[in-house]
Amino acid sequence: MARSVNRLGARAVVMGAGIGGLTAAAAVAPFFDHITVLDGDELPEKAETRKAVAQGQHLHTLLKGGELFIEDLLPGTRAKFLAAGACEMNHDENFLICDRGHFYPQRDIGFSQLGLSRPVFEDVVRRQIKGIANVTIRDRTSVNSLIIENGSLIGLRTSDGDKERVEKADLFVLACGRNNFLAAALMRGGFGSVPATKLTIEVHYTTGRFAKPPRFKGESNFLICFPKPPEIALGLLTPIENDEWIVTLGGRFDQRAPRDLEGFRAFASSLTATDIAERICDATLLQPLCAYRMNSAIWYHYDRYKNLPRRLIPLGDCISSFNPTFAQGMTVAAGHAVALRDALARLGDAGELNCLADAYFPPAMKLTGQAWNGAATVDMEYEQTSGERPSEHHKAVAWMEAMRRAARRHADVQRLRMEIGHFLKPPSASRDGPISKLIAEELTADPDSRPAR
Repeated sequence: MARSVNRLGARAVVMGAGIGGLTAAAAVAPFFDHITVLDGDELPEKAETRKAVAQGQHLHTLLKGGELFIEDLLPGTRAKFLAAGACEMNHDENFLICDRGHFYPQRDIGFSQLGLSRPVFEDVVRRQIKGIANVTIRDRTSVNSLIIENGSLIGLRTSDGDKERVEKADLFVLACGRNNFLAAALMRGGFGSVPATKLTIEVHYTTGRFAKPPRFKGESNFLICFPKPPEIALGLLTPIENDEWIVTLGGRFDQRAPRDLEGFRAFASSLTATDIAERICDATLLQPLCAYRMNSAIWYHYDRYKNLPRRLIPLGDCISSFNPTFAQGMTVAAGHAVALRDALARLGDAGELNCLADAYFPPAMKLTGQAWNGAATVDMEYEQTSGERPSEHHKAVAWMEAMRRAARRHADVQRLRMEIGHFLKPPSASRDGPISKLIAEELTADPDSRPAR
């Protein structure tokens, strides 16, 4: 689409310098004279794990849709990921996927993925943002409260060490992560609670960064082992920069992967597929194993919230945080930023900023819904997961399982399943056209009686 260059205001402020905040800065930069990105953390000068990012050492996957969103906002970023050491992984050669006890054929699905650690992903994008002349990143600046007048957000009260100030702007984008800041601030301000959907999922995982042993040097394989409910143990291994691996092992509820190396290796050996265990049995652990726990997934429905101040746009994890097993966070945040950029491009003048949320939310919530439904459908297969189950949940589970079986048998279905999972196509694509018939055939078929094709 043609890009508008309408000037919509003098200043925009973005809260948060993670992937969501950085891509948001790229989204709003063409429309304002100056953009300030605020973050309470001390941002490193190079690719290092940040103190405020509790899951920063763990495995992060940028789905293909997310890569394309970022490239759209910041052209040339993919090349910079590769220059930073990203490992390019092709599905016909490098993906070993064991899902619910079955391996998928290694087929060409039309695109590759990049493997990097979270600090490098963020460092590359941050350097891209620093190259935009009208964007300033200011770290070690905490946002304490919102200043709302006559239904509009007009400022943020911040602190920088002992110094307090008020940041005023024409637009505020809150990409402050999964810390509940915005919903809590609105409640404290007397604006009432934000409607939300919440699931108690109790996901635990342990991660290690390994140097590859000589026999696996140069290998680009990405390994996935997902359980079939009620089983809960899972494992993922991805190649990253410096010819290293990040390995994550995890479970749910009362099952946790050990934090000692011997126990970690034993846990890997207990998985349905032994490929991860084979690789780490003599790999060198480069730093202590670290654990992460996510008790709940939550989706704040700001699009249905009557009291959302004008000129305020929530983005990324500020809206929704999903089960991290499905690696959707960075991609959804970048997709929200594209939705924001496109909504701004449709505005005619600065006066229309009061209506920005109306243009932003429909595409942003469509993306959020795709991510939420994909993760929550699996989460709710476990009886221990608490939260409201949709009345049609059993049908969604049956369709997803039929699609898994059809994907193992038919290359076209496998390709479509990956395209949906990577946000290249909507879930509705599985119910349209000839591919839907292949999936529907599996709804009533005996899964052990049909040969693969």
